Amino acid sequence: MNIFKQFWFSLYSPKTISRYRLQKIGKTIFFLFLLAILYTLPGFFSFEKNVKLQVNNVSHLLKDNIQSISLNKGAISINDNTPFERNIGDYKYAFYPNETVIPSKLKNEQFAVVVLKNRVIIKNDKGEQDFPYPSLKSKKINKADVSNFIKNIKEALPVFLIALFFLFYLGSSIFIFIVATLLAFLTALFKSTKHLPFRQRFAMVSYSLTLPTVIYLLLGLLKINIPFQTLIFILITVAMYTLTIKNLPTKK
Repeated sequence: MNIFKQFWFSLYSPKTISRYRLQKIGKTIFFLFLLAILYTLPGFFSFEKNVKLQVNNVSHLLKDNIQSISLNKGAISINDNTPFERNIGDYKYAFYPNETVIPSKLKNEQFAVVVLKNRVIIKNDKGEQDFPYPSLKSKKINKADVSNFIKNIKEALPVFLIALFFLFYLGSSIFIFIVATLLAFLTALFKSTKHLPFRQRFAMVSYSLTLPTVIYLLLGLLKINIPFQTLIFILITVAMYTLTIKNLPTKK
């Protein structure tokens, strides 16, 4: 049976999954790598969209508002250092080049990029990230330099995103393999599969991951956030595995 038919049947047929326990371990591992791609897509698509949005927002903001910028020993200077704010989409971009602490009126902003004298603070649904400036001494950059910098960033963005996809995929692969391996070990506690070798339990757990992975993919693409997603992912896998072992042939 080819890999696509296996994928289809493992979505809904515990009886068919029980038969996959006899296949070679290499085919099971290859199937897990395919599942890892599906598991990667929601998080990566969300990240890619956010990166492109921010690059476009910042490029328009810099072209319209920045006349000159310089960085000297970890401190930034923008135009004449007059503070200003701009709202673009869901984000507030605030420039306070004379301040080292985020202004109190911005502390309740959920989505904001705050440029301070010594650091940049990014606020989003994942919390607050702090990025100090490097302690470099540089010359003053004018508007033409800023425009060239933005152009270079946009040209390099596809390569940057491809590299990030593989990092996302690596993380997803590690997670999928850890879940499959741990559950395969734990299933030795099941009376119905205690007699099976690890390789067969690993195969059944791996194919039981198909349904929760597809559910995770759809929720991510539809932007539906539910609490305890990882726990629910594992519970659905265990439920599918439980149904699978009920379809094992009984010993005569």
